[in-house]
Amino acid sequence: MSYELTPKEVRRAARAAISIFKENRYDCCLFGSLACHIFGMRNRDPEDVDLIVLNSGKLNAEGLKKLLVDNCSWRFHLEDPPNPNAPYKILYYRVPTYRPRAPPKFCKIDILVTGKDRTKLQIPRVPNSSIAYEEPFKDIPVMPLLALLGLKLQGWYDNSNSPWKNKRRKAVQDAEDVNQLLEIAVDQECHLENWSEKWIPGWFREKVEMMLEEYKEEFPDSEENWSELGFD
Repeated sequence: MSYELTPKEVRRAARAAISIFKENRYDCCLFGSLACHIFGMRNRDPEDVDLIVLNSGKLNAEGLKKLLVDNCSWRFHLEDPPNPNAPYKILYYRVPTYRPRAPPKFCKIDILVTGKDRTKLQIPRVPNSSIAYEEPFKDIPVMPLLALLGLKLQGWYDNSNSPWKNKRRKAVQDAEDVNQLLEIAVDQECHLENWSEKWIPGWFREKVEMMLEEYKEEFPDSEENWSELGFD
């Protein structure tokens, strides 16, 4: 599905999912383009929602998607992916429309879980006390900025090294996202040694450092900004 969504509509989709997870005692936070937008990144508007469930327990991402549909089937639904052999469904949120005969609009929502070995993306588990709430969207939980930057860097690294051309093309946009988010982190005086960043696990820091070697080689002008954040 392809629809022109406004940032407000994407935030509405995120709030709907977050509310249901909260009612079912699941903690979560945003990452991806919507989280970057909330932190102030303006090189592009968010088109979908990337939501991390922090205490999923035995439920995997597919079980969590089903939970949303079971709790609000008039707003959430699942569709088969283009690849019939893919082991997942695609989750959509139907955005409320208020104009008569307005065409329906849907927002895709990706659900992920944390853990070094549970997903390919290897998302660190954010303590509830470290989740970010940014003005003017204080009701929306967001991945802390340095960790979000690390995940954005991982997206660039994975796409840059992909054997698929369409993935490698995405790396250009990923690099723009990383550079803008990097500047925001420097402006906010983030640093690895700040007390607020002590929760970041060692394995995630090591992975970021490894990916940074390749990133700084391709974008040497970014090296000073990375150093200001505590990355050598």
